[in-house]
Amino acid sequence: MRTALDTGQEILDRIADLELQRAQIEAKTAALMLEFSDLRRNEAERHDDPRVRDMEISFAADELGVVLHQPTRTVQVRLADSRRIRNLMPLIWTAYREGRIDGFRVSLIASATAKLTTQENLIHLDGTIGDYAATHTTAQLKAKLNRFVATWEASDAAVKEERAKRSVWVNHQDDGMSFLTAYIPTPDALLIDAILTERAKAVSDDRTLDQRRADLFVEQMRGTTDGQTTSTRAVIGITVPVTSLAGLDDLPSESFDRSFALPAQMVREMTEQPGTLWFRILTDPLGRILDTTEPRPFPSDALRTSIQARDGTCRFATCSRPSMESDLDHEIPRPDGPTNGTNLRALCRR
Repeated sequence: MRTALDTGQEILDRIADLELQRAQIEAKTAALMLEFSDLRRNEAERHDDPRVRDMEISFAADELGVVLHQPTRTVQVRLADSRRIRNLMPLIWTAYREGRIDGFRVSLIASATAKLTTQENLIHLDGTIGDYAATHTTAQLKAKLNRFVATWEASDAAVKEERAKRSVWVNHQDDGMSFLTAYIPTPDALLIDAILTERAKAVSDDRTLDQRRADLFVEQMRGTTDGQTTSTRAVIGITVPVTSLAGLDDLPSESFDRSFALPAQMVREMTEQPGTLWFRILTDPLGRILDTTEPRPFPSDALRTSIQARDGTCRFATCSRPSMESDLDHEIPRPDGPTNGTNLRALCRR
């Protein structure tokens, strides 16, 4: 029994050592990212025009994104977090370099640090949070950081600033399902949660409480009455194999930006809903959209939809902004470049 316990402890020690090494590698990567960003910033100082200087500085995140295979925005956040900790929280930065705190915990501390306005509070947090972060879960750390900010930096201005960040976004999952997340004031979130629960409990059927809550939420947002939607029409870009639409096979459909797929039966049910409209886009046997040239500077709706379906997202290497939210730019500018699928590409305005 003693040998088995010792062997188990050996495995645990190896896991702990690997976690330490992982955190150290994350810290080394963060330090090198900052070194590269600072290098590009120093090189950009040779420009007298501040607009050119700022643009060249911003390109560092694009270059790092290509190497890291991450969106530019993600790289910018990582750089900002690392720079904030390196410059303002020397004890936390040291703990990070030693591997006692990993990158995710550092990002949580950086978010709290951004809300601190006095040097005294920065020093206080730097001196007290390191050991706690190294020995507690991320959920416990986040709660402690929230309490620290609320205690030492309570202000109406901070509340107003955070409220301005309210938003709603979608995170696509498997099998035609997604998370719809809202960042809203806590009183509103609690009220909506209570209303959904109360109304779901008033319904008695074979669905679970969570299923009834989800269905009520969808019905409320879509304005559904007796199975019919009364809300305004929205455009959802998906490509559907005609064989699947006709019921000849069950090939899935996919969104223009390739961020999610929909099962064939789900799409067939969508076609039965009143008001559903389709664009027909012809492709060759390899799935490539056949080219169309138009004698105009701006693409027609049909050509625009075709290119949005083809590109899916902004064509920049690390950008994932959907093509439906991007501009269509001529690769060869007008009037020399034609308005056709070969010369047009989706690019966001960043």
